[in-house]
Amino acid sequence: MSFTQQFSVIFVRLFAICLMLAAGYYARRRDFLNDDSTRRMSMLVTNLLYPAAIFASLVSKFTLRGIAAEWVLPVGAFLIIVIGYCCGLLFGFLSRGYESATRRMFHFQCSLTNYVFLPLPLVLVFWPETGLGKLALSSIGSEIGVWTFGILALTGASFRLGDLKKLLSAPMLAILLSIIVLAFREAVPLTFAEGSLWLESWRALISVGETLGAATVPLAMIIAGSRMATLRIRNLSQPLQFWLLLLRLIVIPAITAPLLLWMLPLGPESRFIILLIAVMPCSVASVALSEIYHADTDFAAASVLLTTVACILTVPFWMAALG
Repeated sequence: MSFTQQFSVIFVRLFAICLMLAAGYYARRRDFLNDDSTRRMSMLVTNLLYPAAIFASLVSKFTLRGIAAEWVLPVGAFLIIVIGYCCGLLFGFLSRGYESATRRMFHFQCSLTNYVFLPLPLVLVFWPETGLGKLALSSIGSEIGVWTFGILALTGASFRLGDLKKLLSAPMLAILLSIIVLAFREAVPLTFAEGSLWLESWRALISVGETLGAATVPLAMIIAGSRMATLRIRNLSQPLQFWLLLLRLIVIPAITAPLLLWMLPLGPESRFIILLIAVMPCSVASVALSEIYHADTDFAAASVLLTTVACILTVPFWMAALG
């Protein structure tokens, strides 16, 4: 596929994803959704639908050895945050003269991308069978990166071991449960006759997980759109926003991608997933984290909006250029 063809395909798919974001934005503006309903939907997706999708994908399409062979995914996702963190230090001089809360938020946004729900629909387009499971595996590294280097950036180099408790999230537990099931299945090989009650019960369980998981992408996009509808974007014209846009979508991917391709033995699917995470915009979660850790929430909101809009052009460019 030529550069132009690949750019066009990814652009159209990404634009379609933005339409789902727009649906959430519209729903919030028309008061179909409010703060409470959006929060509850987010809890539903994060704690039930997405974990169900992870479990169904991993136990039905992977083996224990296959999961172990994908070690490059969590390692690569973790390195994306580490490299972003280092780039934030390197270009930190751009935020001099701003308040501490803004400088810390700038560093955090350099470190972290939207590593799950925005790349997920694109991954499913190109790798519908195993893409979700592999993206979930990569999120192990991303989560570790968020609660270590991400928090270091957000707080100005203070870190508490208690932050690591947040790694025990429902998606992480779903991955752990999947590994336990796969390990048991390989340690105690059981065979069931076609049409037996046990076999049909197992297939029904997987079907339930897949059906629940199918709602993950549209609901996640609607939730993100709903949150964007309430972002306070008074900082859109700040010069620092321009520099962050340039760094997050152009400069940092230009540094990160070659390093990852050089360091890691990436197969076609793993390469696509890792590179896609590396070129993603700022995460919507940064707004909530900025409130928890007393960083600049307005700056976070503006950077999320600007980088998400601009990535409609930059993500197709990078993915087409990097093949």
